Amino acid sequence: MFTLTGFTDEALTTFPSQARMASEAGLTHVELRRVGVRPTPILKASPRTVDDAERALAQHGLKVSCIATGIGKAPVDAPLGPQVEAVKRAASLAHRFGTPWVRTFSWHTATPNADRPRVLRQLTTLATTAEAEGVRLVHENEKGVYGDTPTRCLELATECGIRLIFDPANFVQCGVRPAEEAWPLLGEHVAYVHAKDARADTRRVVPVGEGDGQWPALVAELKKTDWSGFVSLEPHLGLGGRGGPITPRRWVRALNALRRTLATAT
Repeated sequence: MFTLTGFTDEALTTFPSQARMASEAGLTHVELRRVGVRPTPILKASPRTVDDAERALAQHGLKVSCIATGIGKAPVDAPLGPQVEAVKRAASLAHRFGTPWVRTFSWHTATPNADRPRVLRQLTTLATTAEAEGVRLVHENEKGVYGDTPTRCLELATECGIRLIFDPANFVQCGVRPAEEAWPLLGEHVAYVHAKDARADTRRVVPVGEGDGQWPALVAELKKTDWSGFVSLEPHLGLGGRGGPITPRRWVRALNALRRTLATAT
């Protein structure tokens, strides 16, 4: 069963207004990435800001699907200690907001083959820390990190003990056909899907179903295998599809495009 959620911080700056928009759009869950009146990464939010976010969620009847951190979105040789502490902070927030999931990345590297041992060692450390704290890491296949190809994502899942976020648009931007080349390899390890699409020729992000992300085929496979998990709207439609902010109306249109694709694909 699919449960819809989303990154509301792409449409509005203040978290209370994001929560209202999500609730009015019919969502039951949201991602926690940036919160507060002045958008602040969740791991850097003050206790008061976190309290305010909790009240906004309760006011609008929303739950949290994932603590969407930027852990691992750094150079591969960045000090690991602060990232371990970040996992512990994220775990505390995950328990508070009732989700088992903490998003992570696998470090920026221009030499993935050479950096493979370091990446596997570091991500295993983070995954072990997360497990000890009672949460699970989910890795996003963002372009430019070690795990931006299907084979390397599989390696992270099997070697490091993590689960995967499957982002079709990110795979398109790396020259991968998501449903044909990535899902058959990774499906059993996928706990989470990010909902955006992209054009292979321009690498620009477009609404779900309008690009080369093979969304109808992917949804058909999800239904065929009775996959269950969160499908999270991450529009990235601003700045001509390069990832800037968008209006609330455009965010809701993107959500409705996702709903149509999920409903009609067979």
